[in-house]
Amino acid sequence: MGAMESTTPPPIPPQTLHRPGQRIVLFMAGSIFALLGAGALISGKVAADPAGVVIYTVVLAGGAWMAFRSCVMGVRIDSTGLTERGLGRSKVVPWCVISAVDTGDGSGLAPAHAPGLILKSGEHIGLGALASYSSRAVDADFALIKSLHTSHVAGCPDCA
Repeated sequence: MGAMESTTPPPIPPQTLHRPGQRIVLFMAGSIFALLGAGALISGKVAADPAGVVIYTVVLAGGAWMAFRSCVMGVRIDSTGLTERGLGRSKVVPWCVISAVDTGDGSGLAPAHAPGLILKSGEHIGLGALASYSSRAVDADFALIKSLHTSHVAGCPDCA
């Protein structure tokens, strides 16, 4: 009897793509808000005003959340798929539900470029954690994600 060939996709070593400048700016902004909120609460001047306590507690919590999430922002890539980790949430996208990888422009006065995913359901997911004004950085991330998706699809019996 001959050995059966494995049709599993090649393993993808775990890696995280991110924008260091974006992480630093968001960490600094979050830290400043957290310190402002903590400083106001510790000073005792707002203790008599319940509304002030609530407002500065929200400022403290929001700043701490921004500082924490900025440290994990990015797109984690591994054999199971992509995990986009933004400021508010993390979204897991398995390789098998991705139809195509593309690039697009963000909205706003000075739109940034970012890689995006088109799912088999027709949904478009922009990878905002990789947004950049540098087309060179976006093109490098796009090429990597596209090549990893192509190699997964070629070796995956579920994607065929």
